[in-house]
Amino acid sequence: LNAVRRTVVWGRLRSEGARPPADHHSFADHERIVEAIAERDLGGAAAAMRLHLQQVERRLIPVREAAE
Repeated sequence: LNAVRRTVVWGRLRSEGARPPADHHSFADHERIVEAIAERDLGGAAAAMRLHLQQVERRLIPVREAAE
């Protein structure tokens, strides 16, 4: 999953030539989600996804507010 995300890099970033660092914060989140799914841990996968989305929201809201 992370290899795919690194390759795609959200289209916009890819077209600009930018790449997230190999230790980008979301990659660890994605690994936790995938591991929970692989272990068939539905509750763990849901919790990991919820935490990931909360972290993304916390990071994006200040960026969005600064742009407005």
